[in-house]
Amino acid sequence: MSSITSKAQVAQKITSLLKTLPKDRLNHHASFKEIQLARFENKANIEQISERDLRLQFIALKELVNDKYKNYYALDDKLLKPKSNPEYYNRLMSEIKGERKETLFSAIRTVVFGK
Repeated sequence: MSSITSKAQVAQKITSLLKTLPKDRLNHHASFKEIQLARFENKANIEQISERDLRLQFIALKELVNDKYKNYYALDDKLLKPKSNPEYYNRLMSEIKGERKETLFSAIRTVVFGK
């Protein structure tokens, strides 16, 4: 019986961590956050997963939330601003963040002239 309550506690920790994840910037067909919340809120799914696997999933999610690998494998300027097209990354990130949208004319100009 203690294993069931322990599983429930770990699952509750996982759902609380999932709720702290920010909303996706881009609209997707499936959201990682929503799918995982539905998965860990379902009691039948939790009973099928071993306690060890739940703990490992909690640790992996905690590392994901804390951006462990983003900080560990930091990107340098050679990747972010390549010599061949230095504004490409900036243009992509500004579009993802919603700062500015390309119009049809500017998109055609970008394709034709590469700027």
